[in-house]
Amino acid sequence: MGAMRARLGVMLLVLAGPAMANSVLVVAENDLAREAAAELVEPFNKAKVKMKFAGPQAPATQCLLRTAGERPRCLAQAGETAFVEALLQVGAVASKGRTTLTFSLLSVDEGRLLKREVATGPSDNLGPALKPVAARLAKLIKPRAKTEPKPEPTTKPDPVARPDPITKPEPVANVDPVTPGPTEPRPSDAPKATSLEPQVTSPPPSVVDPAPAASGGGLRAAAWTTTGLAVAAAGVAGTFGGLGLAARNELDRNEGGVSTLSRSEANTLAGQANTNLSVALGAGIGAGVLGVVSAILWSQVP
Repeated sequence: MGAMRARLGVMLLVLAGPAMANSVLVVAENDLAREAAAELVEPFNKAKVKMKFAGPQAPATQCLLRTAGERPRCLAQAGETAFVEALLQVGAVASKGRTTLTFSLLSVDEGRLLKREVATGPSDNLGPALKPVAARLAKLIKPRAKTEPKPEPTTKPDPVARPDPITKPEPVANVDPVTPGPTEPRPSDAPKATSLEPQVTSPPPSVVDPAPAASGGGLRAAAWTTTGLAVAAAGVAGTFGGLGLAARNELDRNEGGVSTLSRSEANTLAGQANTNLSVALGAGIGAGVLGVVSAILWSQVP
């Protein structure tokens, strides 16, 4: 039963990846903003927009701790990792029984601001004040257009070169016969003195010996390294997978009315579960790739 729940958790994490369209990642500045943002789930679902909540330890939430100049780029990278079309930064301030919410809808393209909204309402009944805001924001969340590769220009074949027409040879002009001049005297046939001593010649330079074949020490070291990394990645995947499934089980008990978690604690636990399962999936893929590379390297070690 535990193995089946583990496989189901991994399948749900994969299905929540790039195949899901019209989704937004909610990044709350504080607990009050996170609880108020939960009121947007129903109107966003009616507009066919999937909401994902970033937990307190999620990368998107940590981006809020950076400077104003670094924050847009950090949020854009977190949105790309979460496979969403936009990010919704939510801030909340309560005073005298009323809550004021600020919404900043950001694109995943360098964190560019798409829309800013402000809503104010009674702290115990924020739904009526948030519905029109949610409707306006949902219209701006659209799937990103896929860029198709440009077709390569086709080159026309060069025309076949035709042979030049055969031209008739021109007639050769008559040339006057050349009269031979006086012949030069030939060198005398007298014998020349030659040395009869044997000449010692140096042997030709030796051929450079071919470089010795490289030993298998480098391949063996690389094979051990990739094997160790594969084992470490598998351990990380198992650890974070167990943590993510434990948090998911706690959420399931909360939905059945068994757990005593509050809404804020449930949202935080959901963010932690998504983060742990994401890390487990990435580490599992890395372990598989490293395992294949290790097998190839071990097969080539002499």
